[in-house]
Amino acid sequence: MNRTKLLKIAVLCVLSAIGNALGGYLRVKTGIPLYIDTIFNTAICFSAGLVSAIITGMLLFPVINYWVNIFLRGPLVELGFFRNIWVICIVVEILLIWFCYKKMKEREAVFLKNPVLHTFIGVAAQLLVLAVLDCIVISVTGGIIDYVLSTYSMPRTFSPEDNFKLGLLRNNIPLLATAILSRVPINIVDRFIVIFGGYGVSLLYRKWLNSTVSSNSAPNLPR
Repeated sequence: MNRTKLLKIAVLCVLSAIGNALGGYLRVKTGIPLYIDTIFNTAICFSAGLVSAIITGMLLFPVINYWVNIFLRGPLVELGFFRNIWVICIVVEILLIWFCYKKMKEREAVFLKNPVLHTFIGVAAQLLVLAVLDCIVISVTGGIIDYVLSTYSMPRTFSPEDNFKLGLLRNNIPLLATAILSRVPINIVDRFIVIFGGYGVSLLYRKWLNSTVSSNSAPNLPR
């Protein structure tokens, strides 16, 4: 990988972290009950690999998100460790995407060679499976974190899934199960958007990254 391509990946990591932070701000500002602020983590994972996605989601996003909140929303009470604990969900999601994407490459190669609806169907089917798995994994991971925060009375802010919790608790569902199940209705929608939207963005990312390859070399997909 040449220096120019590495520089472009670094630029995309920063821009992706900014995009995620602005997505989170817009979610709060508009009141949309969806966690779509990880689309660009997904795009980076699909286009530049695991390390770039981890750097974007685990290191750049918390820092940039902090400053976006400072400039656009003002200082928040929950800033600090207890807010950044949700980065665990980001890392788990990136690992899941990276693992599943390795199994998609054969069908994706057919689609990229001949990008028509027929060849995309195979890729779309695998993306749909990934979205369902992502919904389950993120619901469980987020539910466990929420359960720990609630059990130990740690600082937390209102989240869209809190609207579903009351009904579950009234039916005597245990707190941990409530924390997990209340996330499923939201995650099943927003993970679909994140996976398919992130994959679409990744195609644009890869077009830009592969433009750095010299004319004597055949472009290679990121591994």
